[in-house]
Amino acid sequence: MLYCSNPSCSNSFNPDGNNFCTNCGLQTLTPLFRNRFRVIRLLGEGGFSKTYEATDADRMDEPCVIKQFVPQVQGTAAVEKATELFKQEAKRLYELGEHQQIPRLVAYFEQDKRLYLVQEFIEGQTLLEELQQQEAFSEEKIHQLLADLLPVLKFIHERGVIHRDIKPENIMRRRSPQPPLLRGDLILIRHLRK
Repeated sequence: MLYCSNPSCSNSFNPDGNNFCTNCGLQTLTPLFRNRFRVIRLLGEGGFSKTYEATDADRMDEPCVIKQFVPQVQGTAAVEKATELFKQEAKRLYELGEHQQIPRLVAYFEQDKRLYLVQEFIEGQTLLEELQQQEAFSEEKIHQLLADLLPVLKFIHERGVIHRDIKPENIMRRRSPQPPLLRGDLILIRHLRK
């Protein structure tokens, strides 16, 4: 994919081979985003962001995930609040990324009047995908899953943060025999108020 550096463009990523942006029509395309990241494909999108699989040229083309802040809210106050929450998410991910069950934050930045965060890419499958491949989890397997997840939740809570979106799509198993992790590209966290 190619990156459109026009700050007014509402869809900044374009297919390879384009000479002009398919959205804004300008000839402002580059293969490396922020002179470092090469976007491969769209992974998903929600109400506040789009998530892309990418590679990091500064780290030997290591796979990563780029989360682009794209708020779907109207009004200055709503956009400012959404922006503040995105910035807080990046800060919390940076603080929590030291845990082996939380993807590490690689970068957080603003480019062309847009906010981005970049996290390590986790190779594996979600708990939802695992559940779809078998009929049901045994009681023993459920106990093991809880035993694997509770330490990371304890770690998060001890730092005054709540994970507000725990669901099978956000629990990821690596291909290696390590405990499951909470997928960083979908983590929604907020600081606990005291």
